[in-house]
Amino acid sequence: MRKFKIAMAFTGIIIGAGFASGQEMLQYFTSFGIWGIVGTIVSIFIFGFFGFVIVDMGHFFKAYSHRDVLNHIVSPITNRVIDIFLLLTLFGIGVVMVAGAGSNLNQQFGWPIWLGNLICVALVFLVGMMNTEKVVGAIGAIAPFLIILVIVISFRSLSTADWDFAAMNADALELTSPLPNWWVSVLNYASVNLTTGVATAFLLGGVEKDKKVARHGGLIGGIVVGCLIVLINLTLFATSAQVATFDLPMLQMARLIQPWVGLIMSILIFFEIWNTAMSVLYSFSTSFITPNKKNFRYVLLAASIAAFALSFGGFTNVIGFVYPAVGYGGSIIYDVGEKSLASFFVSENRKQVSSPVE
Repeated sequence: MRKFKIAMAFTGIIIGAGFASGQEMLQYFTSFGIWGIVGTIVSIFIFGFFGFVIVDMGHFFKAYSHRDVLNHIVSPITNRVIDIFLLLTLFGIGVVMVAGAGSNLNQQFGWPIWLGNLICVALVFLVGMMNTEKVVGAIGAIAPFLIILVIVISFRSLSTADWDFAAMNADALELTSPLPNWWVSVLNYASVNLTTGVATAFLLGGVEKDKKVARHGGLIGGIVVGCLIVLINLTLFATSAQVATFDLPMLQMARLIQPWVGLIMSILIFFEIWNTAMSVLYSFSTSFITPNKKNFRYVLLAASIAAFALSFGGFTNVIGFVYPAVGYGGSIIYDVGEKSLASFFVSENRKQVSSPVE
C-alpha cells in the first residue's frame, strides 16, 4: 500500500498542467509524428530508472529538501549552482501550473482566468499548512482517478479513429515544436519533468522508513508516468486534427465524447495541476525553512502570491518558453553532477557516505 502511495505521489508530481492537458505531448512528441511515438517508448525506461534512483536517494538521506541530498554528493560550488537552478525551476514550473489552472477553468466553464489562478494558489497555501505526510498524501490522491479517466478517453478515441497512419503523421508534422528533433525532445522532456519533480521525490523517499518500499514506489511511479506519456501521445497523434488548436487538447477530446466526461476531466485536470503546483511551491518553500517552523507559512504565502502575479503570460506560451529552458538547463546540471551521482550508487563509495540515520 505504501508503494502505491509513493508511486501515485510521484505520478502526481509529474502530471501537471501541460502533461494532463496534453499540451506538453503535442509540443514534445506529437509534433514529430511517428518518431515522437518512438520517443515516448524510450521515456518509459528513463522515468522508471530515475524514479527508482531519486526516491532511493531521498530515503537514504532522510531528505526534506534537495539540499539534504546535494550537500552530501556534490562539491560546494556544484551544489550552489544546482541549488539555484532547482529553486528557479521549482518557482518557474509553479507559475506554469497556476497559469494552467486558470486556462483549464476558462476553457471548460468560461470563468475569468484570474479566478482559476487564484483558486489554485489559495488551495496550495491552505493544504501547505498541513504536516508533511498529509501534504504527500494529498499530492497523490487525485492521480489514480485521472489515470483511469485518461485510459478510458484514450481507448475510446483510439477505437473510433480512422487509422490512416500517413494522414495522421502528416497532420502531426504540421504542428510546431520548440525542440529541433525527436531525440533532443525526449531528453529535454525527461530533464524538465525530473528537474521539476526531483525535490519532492527526495521528500517522498525521506518520509518513508522502508528502503524497498521507497525504491519500488519510485520505480512503479516512473513506469506509470512513462506509460501515460505513450498513451496520451498516441491518442493525440490519432486526433490532432480535431484537438490541436486548443490549450488543453485532452480536455477537448473528453468533451467530444460527452459533455459530462469533459466536466469530470476538467475537474481532475484542475486538481492534477494543483498537485504539481502544490509540490513545486511547497518544495521551493521548504528550501528556505523547514515545514515545522512557524514562519514557514509566510514563505509559502509569499511564493504563492508571486506565482499568481506572474501567471498571466498565457498558458501555451509559458509552456513553450519555460519548459525547453528548464530542460536544457537541467541537462547541463545533470551532466555536471553525473560523476557524483554515479559514484554514490557504486556500493563501496556509498558506504563511505554517512546516512543521517546510520
